Amino acid sequence: MRLKSTCLIALALIVCTMMAQAREYSPKFYCGVVKADSWTMNNNLEGIYEFDLAGQTLTKLTEGRDVYQAPLGGAVYEDGKMKGIHFKTVWDDFDQTNTYILYHVEYDMETWERTLAVTLGDMDRNYISSCGMAHDPVTGKNYGIFYNFNMNWQVVNRKLATIDFSTNTPTRTILGNASIPMAAIACNDQGVLYGIGQDGWLYAISTANVGSGTEVEVMPLGDLGIDNISTNPSSMTYDAHTGRFYWSVVLSDQKCYLYEVNPTVGSVAATQLMNTPDNSWLVNLCVIEPKAADEAPAAVTDLTATFDGASTTGTVSFTAPTTTYEGNPLTGTLDYTITANGAEVATGTVEAGAQAQATVTVPSGDVEIIATVANEAGNSPEAKLSLYVGPETPNAPTDVTLDYNYDTHQAIVTWQAPTTGAHGQELNPEALTYNVYRMPDNTLVAEAMTGTTLTDDFNPDQLAAYIYKVEAINDGITGEAAESNKAVIGPALDVPYANYFNTEASFDLLTVLDNNHDGVTWHWERQYSGGGRATYYRSTENNADDWLLTPPINLKRGATYSITFDANTAISNDVDYMDVAYGQGLNTETYDTLFDHIIMNEPITHTYRNDTIVPAKTGVYYFGFHCTSVAGYGWLLLKNISISMLQDAPALLGDVNGDGTVDIADVNILIDIMLGKDSAAGYDGRAYITEGDQDVDIADVNGVINIMLGK
Repeated sequence: MRLKSTCLIALALIVCTMMAQAREYSPKFYCGVVKADSWTMNNNLEGIYEFDLAGQTLTKLTEGRDVYQAPLGGAVYEDGKMKGIHFKTVWDDFDQTNTYILYHVEYDMETWERTLAVTLGDMDRNYISSCGMAHDPVTGKNYGIFYNFNMNWQVVNRKLATIDFSTNTPTRTILGNASIPMAAIACNDQGVLYGIGQDGWLYAISTANVGSGTEVEVMPLGDLGIDNISTNPSSMTYDAHTGRFYWSVVLSDQKCYLYEVNPTVGSVAATQLMNTPDNSWLVNLCVIEPKAADEAPAAVTDLTATFDGASTTGTVSFTAPTTTYEGNPLTGTLDYTITANGAEVATGTVEAGAQAQATVTVPSGDVEIIATVANEAGNSPEAKLSLYVGPETPNAPTDVTLDYNYDTHQAIVTWQAPTTGAHGQELNPEALTYNVYRMPDNTLVAEAMTGTTLTDDFNPDQLAAYIYKVEAINDGITGEAAESNKAVIGPALDVPYANYFNTEASFDLLTVLDNNHDGVTWHWERQYSGGGRATYYRSTENNADDWLLTPPINLKRGATYSITFDANTAISNDVDYMDVAYGQGLNTETYDTLFDHIIMNEPITHTYRNDTIVPAKTGVYYFGFHCTSVAGYGWLLLKNISISMLQDAPALLGDVNGDGTVDIADVNILIDIMLGKDSAAGYDGRAYITEGDQDVDIADVNGVINIMLGK
């Protein structure tokens, strides 16, 4: 049923009579292309194109295929962006029906780079406007006639609604029901919404909000004489220069045609202009507004800006054009305007073809400078230049290194000063200052300090992993922070110690040494069966040289300790190699070997044990697992580390018989142990040795004698 409205008729008549007769002119359009005759199955080129009506050409604006540049659910062009809804049809095996996946997409209209792509949720399904969308240049609102689906993706009805793309999930405001199926919709320059029905009539559509359950007012303006419109993609746009709509439509013969539509009441007509190039099916038509009037100046050239150091006052220069926008010769005096981030910073005059130079003061930071010239015909297109002005943002320091001295309880942090900034400007390292933070407690250790070395007296009462963050400051501008290596700082742990790697947090107090600096090293890995493990996964280029160190652990001189752990390679016919050692400090070259060159070549877990660990002196020790697998091989798995004391050290070192004194009797027992005599039965000399070499020998006898003599 065609609804009529006296108000709508009057408005349409007024708008149409106000249209100026445009001079001879041929528009160009942006449009999405979704199908073309020359495309093959593996050569589809969906995307955004420029459609030149005069040349009857379609030019792709980006490389390759991008279906999201041609949103099937409708799109608008506003604020320099194309914003739309794309959908893909998918088959639901469970419901045995077609369903849809919807996407909110956005593209920059200068670069046509995608700036947003959000998958909408299953409940956000009523965003498809198969007749396209329309942007109202007067109110800034966007309109669509949207399918209203039920939960089975069946169309219940259609709703006229506005759509706001400012959030990831666009907001629709329903204005009313729209029962007449529309092939395409568009707004004119006065904000009136028009639609071409599937019945071939041109309509004016009221955008008054009448409520979700009420039919919107629709006024028929005239029959376009086209009665074979298909349900394939169709699109319409308005050109204020001609006062006409341009409409692409696929007819029942599967050919896509471009029509010029005259909306003047009493003269409504559609004139077929062409079959689109390559029979391309078009969506989301939009007139490309000319950047200038034909006789206005062309854009300036050689636009440059010069600012010394951190100064925000500098010079902008350019060369004035010698032709009009249309390409005709240009002479005379031109007015120029220079803006910085939209604010006018200089004006003046320049002769066509001459150079102009102006002193400008601009804001600090990222600045876009735009220069235009003008004559009586209008402004030239804009020439743009983007640059950074003012104090440079320093890059992050490099080589931030943390070295903790457990004897003095001092953290020594060193770094290299940045020499350039984030925008490529050179820095004076001597002028930089630094903020240094200790993490994870986020303590500001030093503020605006000079130099590149920090000593932090730091002795926490609980063992934890720490890093330091250093950020450079240049002329009051703070750059990004760089992080140091991790150091485990605080009181050493006592035995027994165990780590089963059940959670990622179990890795926090471990120290990883990537000695070959290839970035391939020990890490925590979740197991499919639950829990986790420490893992080294192969490098394809370098032999492994990677240590995994336990937290610092207190050990006593003369006590006997045991270490057990599970290890294996993860893959059959693969080979992993590992050494295990222990020692003091982080210099692993000084460690004593506990297991030498373990070879693992099958994915079967083996438990390894050493019960003969007797430290040479009391102190803090680390146990290290050194992966040495060959390049291209290995997937080493480590679990269930356990360290415990088997036998405590004697109360008095050298008191072998335990009588509370160190005397010749203790020397004799050691000699008997060395000689294997029965009189030494029951004594374990290893618990009392003084040299820490695991053997009872003459060195231990001498050690006990020295204790007797008080040496």
